[in-house]
Amino acid sequence: MRGSHIALLTTVFAVGLLLTACGGGDASCEVRAVPLLGAWVDGGAPNGTFDFTTSDGSACEGTFESDVLPLFTEAGAWFDGSQPCTACHFAVSEDSYHEMDLTTYEGILAGADGLEDPPGVSLLGESSPGAGDFDWSHSKMRERFRNNRMPPGWTFDITEENRDGPTLSVNGTDVRAVDLIGEWVDAGVPEIETFGSYGATFPDHVLPLFTETGAWFDGSQPCTACHFAVSEDSYHEMDLTTYEGILAGADGLEDPPGVSLLGESSPGAGDFDWSHSKMRERFRNNRMPPGWTFDITEENRDGPVRLAGTKK
Repeated sequence: MRGSHIALLTTVFAVGLLLTACGGGDASCEVRAVPLLGAWVDGGAPNGTFDFTTSDGSACEGTFESDVLPLFTEAGAWFDGSQPCTACHFAVSEDSYHEMDLTTYEGILAGADGLEDPPGVSLLGESSPGAGDFDWSHSKMRERFRNNRMPPGWTFDITEENRDGPTLSVNGTDVRAVDLIGEWVDAGVPEIETFGSYGATFPDHVLPLFTETGAWFDGSQPCTACHFAVSEDSYHEMDLTTYEGILAGADGLEDPPGVSLLGESSPGAGDFDWSHSKMRERFRNNRMPPGWTFDITEENRDGPVRLAGTKK
């Protein structure tokens, strides 16, 4: 009998540990981490309760303290062995990356770059920290959680020295790969003509960054291995093999077709904006927290399944 009691207590204890590791709450409230954060932000980012919907459509209620904050402060919250976000972002100080504090509610809402002038860049899609016009779908935090650094496989560098890609020599001038593409875009995306003070051209210097193996780092696959045509077999229905394909953008079979890669309001509009382009984001952004295994199906872009809140 005593052995049965011990076995029962062990089972209860194990279940308790599982619920704690998964964020606590009712086991029926299964939700991916990124949509959970989105529900909190879209609910006004309260320092209290908020509503969210589970993966199967059930209505649940969560709290910031129990369900949101642990995603930033707990080791292993995102994947096995992941460090907490607060290991790097722990205070508004020069010693904390991006002068950012993710340890508290107030710190998260204060945003990044807190020592700059003017201070603060919203993490939650506000026009400025404290404005209250939250927009999760366009937020810096969502971008960092969901975006893969492209091409996949770059080694994470905490100093971010590699965010602009390898240094290339173009007609005797050194230039970073992302900056080279940016200068091409800023020059109006010439197809044949030279651009930049070093006389680069699209066929000789830009296109190979998409089509050649090892163009970004030793052993990197070409972008065109996954993005080779406007077809359902090509990821994001995107063709990076030609000038015309790059300008046509992604999601070419959607209705309406095309999402600009180069910052245009729509493909062909001509209002190029490299600093806000989808392509620049994908080259420069790390998937956060660092160390997620790349999944070509992108099944893990919304983070792990969490048990959060309570069913309403």
